[in-house]
Amino acid sequence: MARVTASLNSVVVTITLLLASVIVLEGVVTPTRAEIWCVARPGLSDMVLSRLVHELCMEGEAASEDLVHDCGPIVPGDRCYLPNTPYAHASYVINASWQRLNSRGRHVPCDFAGRAMLTTHNPSTSPACQYKGLP
Repeated sequence: MARVTASLNSVVVTITLLLASVIVLEGVVTPTRAEIWCVARPGLSDMVLSRLVHELCMEGEAASEDLVHDCGPIVPGDRCYLPNTPYAHASYVINASWQRLNSRGRHVPCDFAGRAMLTTHNPSTSPACQYKGLP
C-alpha cells in the first residue's frame, strides 16, 4: 500500500509540475495585446480580387513610395509573391494599405467596398512575408 501511495504522489507531483510549466510557458508565448489585420474577404472571385489589387496598386491615390511599400512585395520574385494567388496578393495589399493609412491617423475602416474584413489570425504567408499588424 505504501508503494502505491508513493507512486500516486509521484504522479500528482509530475502532473502539477507539468501544469505549472504550461501556465508559465503560455504566459511567455501569449502576446499581451491582440493584433489585428485587414485581409480580403473569403469567397470573392479571382476577378474581383485582381481588380482590387489593380485599384490599390495602379489607380490608387497613394504616393509612389507608398505604392512600393504596399505593392512592391507582391511582384514576381519579391518576398510576398508566393503564394501567387489573387487572394494572397489582395490580402497583402489590403493589409499594407490599411495599416499604412491607420498608422498615419486616418482611422480607415477595414471594408474596401465590402471586399475586406478584420482578423485576429496572423495572415502572414511565410517567414519572409510577414504582414504588419496593428495592436
